[in-house]
Amino acid sequence: MLSGPLTLEAVESFFPERTVTVEQQSEDLGLNPAQRHLFRKFHGLDTMRYDPELSLYDLLVPSARQILERIDPASVRYLVHARSAPENAPSVVDTEGELRDRLGLGHATAFTVTHQNCASPLAAIDIVGELLKADGDPEARALIITGEKAFTTFLRGSFNTFLTGEGSASCLVSRGGTGPRVRSYVARTYGEYADGIGVEPELIQRFSNERPRMMRELLNSAAAMAGCTLDDIHLILPTNPNVTIWHETSRELGLPPGKIFVDNVARYSHCMSADSLINYVTLRDEGRLEPGQHYMFVAIGVGFTFAAMVITEGSD
Repeated sequence: MLSGPLTLEAVESFFPERTVTVEQQSEDLGLNPAQRHLFRKFHGLDTMRYDPELSLYDLLVPSARQILERIDPASVRYLVHARSAPENAPSVVDTEGELRDRLGLGHATAFTVTHQNCASPLAAIDIVGELLKADGDPEARALIITGEKAFTTFLRGSFNTFLTGEGSASCLVSRGGTGPRVRSYVARTYGEYADGIGVEPELIQRFSNERPRMMRELLNSAAAMAGCTLDDIHLILPTNPNVTIWHETSRELGLPPGKIFVDNVARYSHCMSADSLINYVTLRDEGRLEPGQHYMFVAIGVGFTFAAMVITEGSD
């Protein structure tokens, strides 16, 4: 939707220190040798961060604190946890209220954005943009936190498609700050596939056949809304379930090699909800972001919601 200027004023990430291999994670999940081979040789997974002793708050708070240390916390009007899984704690636990207290943001309105699975963070950026616009205070900001603990076997690895690692990322959103400017946001939800892995086999085949068209329409729409074309996008920063889906997407859409950034699949595997922002931080820290260039976040949320967001690095 996106109306008016919106800036990602700061983005930071955090990972547990403990690293495990595909084989270790697969053994823990009871996967067979063929599945382990699939994840490493075909899906491109290698290592991931995973620490069962680390609490959800220990995972989420550090990336947010890195940002808060550099700003006046009083300027944060909204605190949002954008996550893939609808539940991340027992129903009696107020996760967002606890995050707000631990971060010293008692004045902020705290809430969750979910039900779009891995596309939820991009929706959260758009939502807080509208809230900040309605507030009318040019100094107001929103802090979005992404990342979660995979607390079920299903969330730790599924579909023979992904294995879940642990990582978090936070971004500070404002309507007038410095940093990459958000140029567009497009989302498409295909409700006929809402059951995700539970859909009938014929629907799975239909989705596979339709996915190239869905992706082409999404990427072209996001680029057009940003006033450019897909050729003008310097890099695409996707979610990280595996490299297979993005290599297929590149071939289906005729994209040049390297257009979709997948280096972090082998480093971190799939960090639910946090992948796109983690990819941005990696590129920034490696000096691979170029001022004035357009970049595109792309997310596929099981269910299925497709979302894309174009940003321009180093814009005024």
